[in-house]
Amino acid sequence: MVENENRKEILDYFRLNISEALSAYNGWKMICHSKWKGILSQTMVDRYVEIQNYHPKFFVSAERAFLITFVMLSLHSFDKRDDSFSLYKVNKEELEKFMKDNDKVIECLKSVRNELFAHRDNEASTKKYNILSIIDLDLFFKNLIEFYNKLTSVIDDSSTSFANTEEIKRDIELLFMNLYRGNAVRKREIDIKWLWEENKKKASDII
Repeated sequence: MVENENRKEILDYFRLNISEALSAYNGWKMICHSKWKGILSQTMVDRYVEIQNYHPKFFVSAERAFLITFVMLSLHSFDKRDDSFSLYKVNKEELEKFMKDNDKVIECLKSVRNELFAHRDNEASTKKYNILSIIDLDLFFKNLIEFYNKLTSVIDDSSTSFANTEEIKRDIELLFMNLYRGNAVRKREIDIKWLWEENKKKASDII
């Protein structure tokens, strides 16, 4: 185990790492799971599917980018290499206990990571990969935050809420709303153009 000053530097690094991983996870969750029945009502699912079909390649790419980001950054915490920042260097015994308690999710993330880079299919959606439920993943991130704060409470008597990582969900919701509004305006303009302005049977052409 390294000196306290170096351990604080490592923990400061992982504060940002975990924050970025959790933000990416929340972004992925919004794009991917807004389309899943059983989580939302059929009416809302149909609306989110319709919106994502306006720009399907963008949303598939965004979903994949969020997935890669949260998987890779989450696993970085458990890197054992000597030349890498790792929570091993802060408290090896506690980290090994955490990994054992959360083995199901960590092994799943490793499997997804291997699949992502073994099969470079940029058009593949999340459904291609064997990912655990968001219940399991939510609990994993809750446990990771608690574990991180347990470490920082010893090293520098601090804690982090990571509450700002939820903000991306509202941003994506607003994006969905704006796309939905914009498409409604676009369809109305098309109707006005082709069913009215270009219609040779409109009142001004006949009366």
